[in-house]
Amino acid sequence: MTTWIDTSCILVVFLALSILATYRITGMIHIFVVQSFVLSFVPFFLHADALTGRDVMLVLATLVLKAIVAPYILFWAIRHMSMRSEVKPFIGFGTSIICGTFLIAGAFWVASSLKLPGKLISDLVIPCSLSTVLLGFMIIVTRTKAITQVLGYLVMENGIFLFALSLFDAMPTLIEMGILLDIFVAVFIMAIVVNHINEEFEHAPASLRRTKMGETL
Repeated sequence: MTTWIDTSCILVVFLALSILATYRITGMIHIFVVQSFVLSFVPFFLHADALTGRDVMLVLATLVLKAIVAPYILFWAIRHMSMRSEVKPFIGFGTSIICGTFLIAGAFWVASSLKLPGKLISDLVIPCSLSTVLLGFMIIVTRTKAITQVLGYLVMENGIFLFALSLFDAMPTLIEMGILLDIFVAVFIMAIVVNHINEEFEHAPASLRRTKMGETL
């Protein structure tokens, strides 16, 4: 199953880079769904020969929360917002791809110099997880829309989750479920905040117009 794990790790990084290069928010969310779907099956590949109830529970929880619930909340948020694309990022999309490529190369270089105890089931888990975290952080700092920054945070968390899977046997199930629950709560709260911010900006011009009309009268 090492080949499947390596393929999943590469896909997670490629999809994170695709989010960085996409300007339509709905497209970003769809790519995040695919990334989360791929990531959710990594625990299954880790223990395909001796699958346990813990593995099945983690796969299902990850699939439901990351690939279904979180995107649903994000789509709900953008339905209440007027914008549908990232129009003016701090760094252009072409430059973002180049910078993202350098970040991936740097992540692989750093990972190659790390001395980790024990032998990992795949040599790509650490560099790919670090690459995903860095790409998610870049999405946060280079995008101007709150909803895309939320997506960057979720991509970062996917990278952290991939890294945690490298220590899968040492992590208690309670901690794993706690990570997933934290993400669900964070996305839910951020969606509400983004929605309220959008409503405030929509009502601000009308109130200003009423103020000016009162002064004129």
